Amino acid sequence: MLSKDFSLKYRRIATNSQSGGRRTGLRRHPNWNDEGVASTVGTIMALMVFLAFLSMFTNQYVPVWMEENEASHMNVVYGQFASLKQATDMQVLAGIIQGSSPVQIFSPIKLGADGIPMFAAPTPGYLSVYRSSSYDNVSFSFNTSVSIMDHESYSGGTIRMFAPNRYYVEQELAYENDALILKQPDGQYMKANSQFIVNPSGATYQISYAQLDIRGDDNSYVGYGTRGVLTTLKAASSTTFTNLTDEISPGVPAKHPYLYINHTTWYEGAWNSSFNNTLVGAGMDYGTFAELEAGSVDYTIVSTLLKTDMFAEFYQVSVIIDPSIVSRFTLTVANIEVSTTELGAT
Repeated sequence: MLSKDFSLKYRRIATNSQSGGRRTGLRRHPNWNDEGVASTVGTIMALMVFLAFLSMFTNQYVPVWMEENEASHMNVVYGQFASLKQATDMQVLAGIIQGSSPVQIFSPIKLGADGIPMFAAPTPGYLSVYRSSSYDNVSFSFNTSVSIMDHESYSGGTIRMFAPNRYYVEQELAYENDALILKQPDGQYMKANSQFIVNPSGATYQISYAQLDIRGDDNSYVGYGTRGVLTTLKAASSTTFTNLTDEISPGVPAKHPYLYINHTTWYEGAWNSSFNNTLVGAGMDYGTFAELEAGSVDYTIVSTLLKTDMFAEFYQVSVIIDPSIVSRFTLTVANIEVSTTELGAT
């Protein structure tokens, strides 16, 4: 077998490789230095620090800032809705005292929450006036010196402000039948009760109830800025009824054998609690309808689901009171026309 010694060749290659790269290595450029590398690394580090600070600002500080903006906006809107309720109360009072003279009041409503320039867009608001969003019906029979008379009175309408908050809790404020209602994912709350007053008078009760009929333009507005709600009182009256009865003659029931207050609404929980708290607070006994028919309780409340959609449920809340315990019932009815305008528009 032939053999060949390659050691001499390998020694020459090793010698040439250790010669500083003059033959086989890369040549060093005369303009290269370490200062350019340091500047590049420093720029990259500065960008990383800036991006880290920007990420911390957008992920931590911006949500807190926007949550405060949205919470502050809801506080402002609640105050404006409270002022709207106060304005309508004053209009109804003026209408009852002065007769049917028109009384007009302008109330501003702020639609959206402020944003953060370049970092977060403002949160829009939805303002709606609905003529058919709620109905309120009061019916009863009463005994006059001549015959048994029946009375029925209808009203309706809702002013609603919906805030789809992204950082603060999503909320909805509604004004219907002189009540101010707050709705959010964890429940409904009656922020200001309607004019439903029950006072005990010996073994009987004196009840006052107000129906506010909102005749709006059935329009919705979405966006930012401030819109105005113009309320105009068209008519207001207050009537007191005595001798409410459940029978025309012994064994013959009246058309309305009980005092009925039927309120249809998207806010069943708030209205049910409000009615029940008022009646229990006055000392009335609550029970089922069968117990009311038997005469063992003073009133009952029945909630009936009328329809539902993907967002909410529409109920009728029926308050049914034994008329024999009502010595006086005062019913106030007011008609309010509502229109919405851009604040400052000409």
